[in-house]
Amino acid sequence: PGPAIGEVIGISVNDPRVKEIAEFALKQHAEQNLILAGVDAGQIIKGIPHWDNYYNLILSAKHSPHEFSKFYNVVVLEKASDNSLKLVAFVPLF
Repeated sequence: PGPAIGEVIGISVNDPRVKEIAEFALKQHAEQNLILAGVDAGQIIKGIPHWDNYYNLILSAKHSPHEFSKFYNVVVLEKASDNSLKLVAFVPLF
């Protein structure tokens, strides 16, 4: 059987799907031209009502390759049935 509803699952920061979710969040965020430096931490919560997965990620991003990265907490909802994503939070951490 799969994960239980509400189960929290750790992520692999190198998982291609997690990186896709992070890139989606950057593209949806109003502050354009951010480059993903990496996914630093996060978790997936399964079975959120009307959504399959709740991604809570800490990512680092910057405006150019020459800048220091800044850290952001992003929350993205995923519905597997129609492959839809929804950005619900994008918060700078420092």
